[in-house]
Amino acid sequence: MLDAKQFGTFYSLEEVYVILKTLQIKVTEASSYYQGSNNDKRKKVDEEEQNLDTEGSEKSISSDSRNDKKSKRRKTEKNSLEMDENDTDVIMNDLKKKKIEVVEVTETDEILENLKFTSYRLTQSTLDALKNRGILSLFPIQASTFDLIYDGKDVLARAKTGTGKTLAFALPIIEILLKHKQDKKFSSFKRGRLPKVIVMTPTRDLAKQISTEFESIAPSLKILCIYGGVAYDLQNQGLREGIDILVGTPGRVLDHIDRGNLKLSEVNFIVLDEADQMLDIGFSEAMETVLQTVKQHKEEQQQDKGVDYQTLLFSATVPDWVRKTVKKYLKADYVNVDLIGKEETKTNENIRHYGIRSAWSTRKDIIGDVVTCYGGSGSCVIFCNTKNDANELALNDKLKQDAQVLHGDIAQSQREITMKGFREGKFKCIICTDVLARGIDIPQVDVESYVHRAGRTARAGRLGTAVTLFKPQEEYLLSNIQRRAGVTFHMVGPPQPQDIIAATANDAVKNLESVESSVLPYFNETAKELINSQGAIEALSAALAYMSGYAGGIKKRSLMSAMEGYTTILFKFSFPIRHTSYVRSIFKKNFSDLSEDSVKGYKMTKDMQGVVCDIDNNKLEIGNDGQLILAGRPWYNTPTTTLEVEIIINLEGMVEAIVEDIMEDIHKL
Repeated sequence: MLDAKQFGTFYSLEEVYVILKTLQIKVTEASSYYQGSNNDKRKKVDEEEQNLDTEGSEKSISSDSRNDKKSKRRKTEKNSLEMDENDTDVIMNDLKKKKIEVVEVTETDEILENLKFTSYRLTQSTLDALKNRGILSLFPIQASTFDLIYDGKDVLARAKTGTGKTLAFALPIIEILLKHKQDKKFSSFKRGRLPKVIVMTPTRDLAKQISTEFESIAPSLKILCIYGGVAYDLQNQGLREGIDILVGTPGRVLDHIDRGNLKLSEVNFIVLDEADQMLDIGFSEAMETVLQTVKQHKEEQQQDKGVDYQTLLFSATVPDWVRKTVKKYLKADYVNVDLIGKEETKTNENIRHYGIRSAWSTRKDIIGDVVTCYGGSGSCVIFCNTKNDANELALNDKLKQDAQVLHGDIAQSQREITMKGFREGKFKCIICTDVLARGIDIPQVDVESYVHRAGRTARAGRLGTAVTLFKPQEEYLLSNIQRRAGVTFHMVGPPQPQDIIAATANDAVKNLESVESSVLPYFNETAKELINSQGAIEALSAALAYMSGYAGGIKKRSLMSAMEGYTTILFKFSFPIRHTSYVRSIFKKNFSDLSEDSVKGYKMTKDMQGVVCDIDNNKLEIGNDGQLILAGRPWYNTPTTTLEVEIIINLEGMVEAIVEDIMEDIHKL
C-alpha cells in the first residue's frame, strides 16, 4: 500500500524529473521483436564481421591509473573485456594467446579524489568557462578519456546516462584546437576554413545540445550545427564563412556533401555520439558514406601523406554487435573505456524506479495525478510510444495548462522554442516520443530504450524519478528490464486522494510564497468579501482546490487497476485457501446484492491466505465507527476471517492544517 508520508520528502526534491513510459505493445509483438528483428540484425552483423581483419589489439584503460601519468604507461592489469557472460572465458583465452593486455575500468569512489582540473591539460579560458557553469571538477568518464583523446588515441567509451559524456569528448578536442590556434597551425579568422571536427548524432535536438556545450566552453571557436527541417541558407552561409567544429545529423551532413558545400579534407576528429544508434540499421549506410568521404577528401588533398584522424565513439549502451562493428571504424590500437563494466545496474544510480499497474482505459486519467505526486515542483518528461498518443495526452485536463508536445511531426522551429521554454521553466511537462530520449521512434519495448528514457532524469548528479505505467499482461516486460538493466522497480498503487492533496497543496504553498506583496492590495476587497461570506478557511481551501486543478473534486480509485469509482479491499484468513472462488462464495452467500460488475479483479496473495479485489464505491460504506457496510449490509470480522480497506486519511483535517500554514505565510508578507 502506498503511504504518502513515507515518500513525501523524496518527491518534493528540487529539479526532479518524472519519466513516464507508456507501454502499448502486445505480448506476441514483443516476443517477435526480440526473437525476430534482433536476431536478424545480429546475424547480419555477424556475417559482416567474418570479412573483418581479426588482427590488432584492443586495450582498455583503468580510471584508477589516472593520477600518475608516467605509471599509467607502464601499468597493465589483467581483467576481462566487457562481453556477454557466456563469451567471457572464450574471449579471455583468445586474448591470452594473442598476448593482448586488457584492463577493465570500474567506477570507484577512489577516482573521485583524482578529478581535479590541475591533473589535466586545461587552459585558463576553459577552466573559467567550467567554473562559470558551476563545474568544479571532472566527472569520471571525462577524467578517463581526456588524456587518451589528447594523446591521439581512438576511443570507444561507455558510461551511464547523465554522467557527462558530451564534455568527455568536447574538452580534449577544444584544448587541442586552442593549442593549434596558439601555435598558428590554423587561423581562427580565416574565411572559408574547413572544419577540424565533425560530430554526428541521431537527432536534431541532441545535435543542438552538443553544439551549445561546445559554444559554452570555447566561444572563440566557430561552431556550426546543421540538421534537417530548416532552410539551407544559414547553414550554407556558415560553411562559406568557415568553421572549426561541425555538429549535425547524418542526413543533412550528406546533403551538404552532395551539394559540394562541405569539404572534409582537414577533419582531425570524427565523433559519434549515441554510437550504438549511429552504427545501427538506418544510420550505418550514412556513416559509411561520410567516413569514406573523409578519406577521399584527405587523399585528394594530401595524396601520399596518408589519411589521419581520430575516431571517438560514445554511448550509454554498447551491445556486442557494436563492439564487433566498431573495428571497421577504429584503429587497431583503439582504447575501450568502460565505466559500467559488469555492474548489474546499467542506469544512473540516482534514479528511483517505480511501477504502477494500470489498465489502458484508465491511464490518461491517472497520468496527471502521477505527475503531481511524483514530480513535485520539478520538470517532467512523459514518454509515449506514438505521436498520436502524445497529442491526445496533451489535451488531458490535468496536464494541458502546463504541458507541451514534442515529436517528429512538430516543426523544428517550434521544437526549439519548446525546448527553450522547458529549460527556462515556463512550463513543467514535455509530452514526447523517443525524440527526447535519443530521437528514434522505437516500435517495441526493449531494455536499451528504457535505459535511455530513464536517463533523461538525474542528470549531472541530481536525483530523479522514473515511473512506468504498465498493463497486467506487460508485467513480464518489467521483469526483463529489471534483470537486464539491473534496476529495481518499486511497485506502488496509483495516487490516492491523500497523496494528491498533499502534493498539490504543497505546490500551491510554494506558488503563494512567490507572489509579490505589491499586488496584494488589489485583491484585498475581493478577499474580504470571500472571507465574510465563506469564512477564511473555506475561502482559501476553495482557492487551493482551484489552483491545484481539482475544483471538480477527487475520485477514489483502485490501488490495483487505477479504475476510478472502485476501492481495493483485502480479505485475510487464518488458514490457506486454494482459489479466489472462496471469497466469491462469501459474497454470494451473504451479500447477494453484489453483482459481478460490483466486485472485480480478484487476486490471491502470495501466502495463499488472502484475496484482494476491487469493489464499487457505491456498494461500500464506512461508518463513523469504522464499520464496513457492503451493499447495505454490515460486515463483521471473525477470528478466522477479516476484511480491510486501504487506510483513509482524514482529508478535511489535512487540508485545514495546510490552510492554516498558508494563512501564517500570508500574514508574513
